[in-house]
Amino acid sequence: MKSKAICIGLILFLFSALLLGLSPSILAGPKLKHAVVEGDNLWSICQRYYNDPWIWPELWEMNQFITNPHWIRPGEIITLYDYEMLKSKAEKRIVAAKKEPLSKETLKERVGLDVSGVINTKALGFLQLEKEEPWGTIFDHESERIVLDRGDIVYVKMYKQGINPGDKFTIYNTSIFPVTHPVTGKNCGHIHFFKGILEIKKAEKGYHIAQISESFQSILKNDLLIPYYPISSCILPLPCQGSLTAHIVAAKDNLVLLGQRSVVYIDAGRTRGIMTGNLFEVVEERESVLGLKRKEKVALPPAVLGRMLILQTKENTATGVICWASRDFTIGAKIRSCAWDEQPKEFTLVPPCPIQ
Repeated sequence: MKSKAICIGLILFLFSALLLGLSPSILAGPKLKHAVVEGDNLWSICQRYYNDPWIWPELWEMNQFITNPHWIRPGEIITLYDYEMLKSKAEKRIVAAKKEPLSKETLKERVGLDVSGVINTKALGFLQLEKEEPWGTIFDHESERIVLDRGDIVYVKMYKQGINPGDKFTIYNTSIFPVTHPVTGKNCGHIHFFKGILEIKKAEKGYHIAQISESFQSILKNDLLIPYYPISSCILPLPCQGSLTAHIVAAKDNLVLLGQRSVVYIDAGRTRGIMTGNLFEVVEERESVLGLKRKEKVALPPAVLGRMLILQTKENTATGVICWASRDFTIGAKIRSCAWDEQPKEFTLVPPCPIQ
């Protein structure tokens, strides 16, 4: 009896291990359901179960009770279909979109915000607790000028192997001192300032020859290099996962007074569920005096000073742009996530763009 019980226990253990090892795409069969909780959206659900957030339009199509994909309510039950089926439908949709103009209905649901007229996404920079490890540095140049510009030939020392002609790198530098949180006083990390882009032209013994293809700031000898990763200027607006508050702790170009078009860095990132496309309000807490004699103070609804769109996320920080502001504000401003059904009217100032 004892040996039989051991055998049964071993079989159950192996079966459980097999289930835990299955990929989300296998487990997400036709009968699996998900009960919506506060903060859920189709994007985050597809990321959780399929590790592929871009198939959310297909999941929406298969759950026809959802009238607005940006607004699902706690308690609603979403059926999770087989990943391969959803992926196949997504691929067919992409192929069809390339062959035929998008329909009005598709455009309405798959329209992003084109921030190219507001900021240059190649020059965003970022805030990070630890300094990024550089891939190389500019150690000399052909120009007689101290400040380098587009078209200049530079000589770079690369610290990594496998660098080839045609490879592109972002030229950057970091803040000398770490950013101090304007509210808590804690260390927030270093700002990484993006100065330009260069392209490797030729490999020599011990160094590479490169040419600066784009310049955003003054480029100098000893500036650092990291691989260039393009960031799309067409951002799909997405509701936040739950109610989030954070602070603006720094800004591009070390600006202190902020307003419309300012690129800012906040003290929250992917670990708190923030994603590219999330919308935030910049708010100011208010209070007033109630009564003439007792002068009792009461809290009033916060004033909305601006609205911000998240462009890029790191583990504990994120980069955003102020798309609209009622007035200027300063570093340390509080932000809160927007709960929205229809896209906030202030973002109509940003031109639309089709999400492919």
